[in-house]
Amino acid sequence: MQKMIGLAVTGMLFMAPAADANSKVGAAAAEVGRYQLFQGSYTSLDLKRKETNTHQAVFIIDTMTGEVKRYINRIDDDGRYVETWLPTNLPLPDKKK
Repeated sequence: MQKMIGLAVTGMLFMAPAADANSKVGAAAAEVGRYQLFQGSYTSLDLKRKETNTHQAVFIIDTMTGEVKRYINRIDDDGRYVETWLPTNLPLPDKKK
């Protein structure tokens, strides 16, 4: 089990979503610059081995919501190619127990 414990942003690219031909100019203008791509690194902690590893990654930030996701691509256990954005926030422990 790995747990993200840090994030260092080293560079940035800006991405504006493409406007639909039928969309209103005002709505499209509000979306320009909403999503930003960053190249950076993060550190994960292997709880079983008690060691840390630093990884390079691409992150996307939604500037309207503040949500940050990390891009991954890999081959899953069934041999299928998986490509997706994973949230970087960790679920908080349930304090009701």
